[in-house]
Amino acid sequence: MADHVVDGANGFVASHLIGALVARGDSVVALARAGEEVVRRRVADALTTLHLNPALAEKVQVERFSLAEPELGTSTSEVFAEPCTYWHSAALITFFPRREAELHAVNVVGSANAAAAFSRHAKPGSRYVHVGTAYQHGTTQGKALEQWPEYGHPSEFRNDYEHSKRTAEVDLSRTELARKGAVLVARLGVMVGHSGTGRALSDLGIYDFIRVIALFARRTPGERVRFVCHPRAALHLTPVDGTVDRMLALAAGPLDRPVRHLVPSAAVPVTDVFAAISRHLPVELVAVTAADVEAEPFGRFEAIVNMRCKFTSPYFRYEYGFESHEDAEPPPVTPRILDLLISWYVREGLPE
Repeated sequence: MADHVVDGANGFVASHLIGALVARGDSVVALARAGEEVVRRRVADALTTLHLNPALAEKVQVERFSLAEPELGTSTSEVFAEPCTYWHSAALITFFPRREAELHAVNVVGSANAAAAFSRHAKPGSRYVHVGTAYQHGTTQGKALEQWPEYGHPSEFRNDYEHSKRTAEVDLSRTELARKGAVLVARLGVMVGHSGTGRALSDLGIYDFIRVIALFARRTPGERVRFVCHPRAALHLTPVDGTVDRMLALAAGPLDRPVRHLVPSAAVPVTDVFAAISRHLPVELVAVTAADVEAEPFGRFEAIVNMRCKFTSPYFRYEYGFESHEDAEPPPVTPRILDLLISWYVREGLPE
């Protein structure tokens, strides 16, 4: 039986990770700010998504913790009683402005506290996995490489969230922990639901965009809405089931390549995403260039929708490339899977 410690346990990725771990018989200590009931419910939901027994959530040991405290606000002697794999998944994810200080406190200082606590208390043979984002590459041109990053100025990123995740990686790269080769950085793509059913317990990323579109489409059906997009814009949509499988395999293998991109080799064109949404909601989404909008300015309805989508639509305006290798690539999102993801969320995930 392997031992794992997972922080941010009630998060989307972490809850599915914990579900997969307990289902294979591993021992898991789940660290979360949320209460025990919330964590167990999230893990049970994740187990259901993964077609596993939700009752296995009762096997998880849940402990309160705080990234704001150097000792994580928990009993480190108990948490690190055995050699373990520590999964640092806790993060603040928001694209809203004026949250820079909060993002820095959680994603940068909090990440440093987690790594430091692990370094002080983890038993020999333990491993540290930092869950990051492939989009920490920011708006830098060219392919993002699987290597430790250099510091980037805030102006090089679409939002403060990306900048905070880059800074956390830079700080981690300078630790003794990284120099000893006991670290894996797992950079994830745009997380989506289960590849077999489309089920998703998340309102982030593409789901936030769908929610906004649905709000306007149902109020004013039949409208056309244009978004400025890069001609080759595509999103690295990453199903949670394939992602968890890859995370487990990489964390158990050699750590000679500490930074890995867990993104599919084939991204999904934004035009395909728009078409899938338009099939399931009474709206026509259209990808256009900035020159198109200059020639035909947004109407009032289009302008309002674009304003409400201003935190996710910037991701349509770039072409992304990520270095990746077959052992880290989750299966791609095919047209069938994309339709499942969109249709499930429109049917089951949207607020009434």
